[in-house]
Amino acid sequence: MHLNEIGRYADEQLRNVSSHYPYAEIPLWVVMPNHIHAIVIIDGDMQNRAGTDVETMCTSSLQQTPINHRWKNESVNEHMQIISQKRGLLSTTIGGLKRAITRFANASALPFAWQTRFHDHIIRDRDEMNRIAVYIENNVAQWESDELR
Repeated sequence: MHLNEIGRYADEQLRNVSSHYPYAEIPLWVVMPNHIHAIVIIDGDMQNRAGTDVETMCTSSLQQTPINHRWKNESVNEHMQIISQKRGLLSTTIGGLKRAITRFANASALPFAWQTRFHDHIIRDRDEMNRIAVYIENNVAQWESDELR
């Protein structure tokens, strides 16, 4: 994939996400001509150290502990509360990336627009993480057959 100016800037922002959002890490991503795929890891403990407090309606992309392997004394409600605390961090991170890339495009007088929302999915175990990673890594090769191209 040959990235244009906006794509290169987006790639740089994804690469450096932790410098702006210390609780977020993006170990794998691909910038496509009309979308981005990324695995975003949210560390709620870093939220407390960073002093960030946000609340939105999106779910985090990586759950730290699968629900069927939670700690002995943790109820389902406590477990869901832990997940809920990370929801806003993902939205803040994605919103910040989208704002930065939009500002860059506007400042460079490049036509650009995002879809209003983003698709997220909680990755529940290592096998699912591996399947999603393979999908992201192979997405560029599938571009020619993409129906939204």
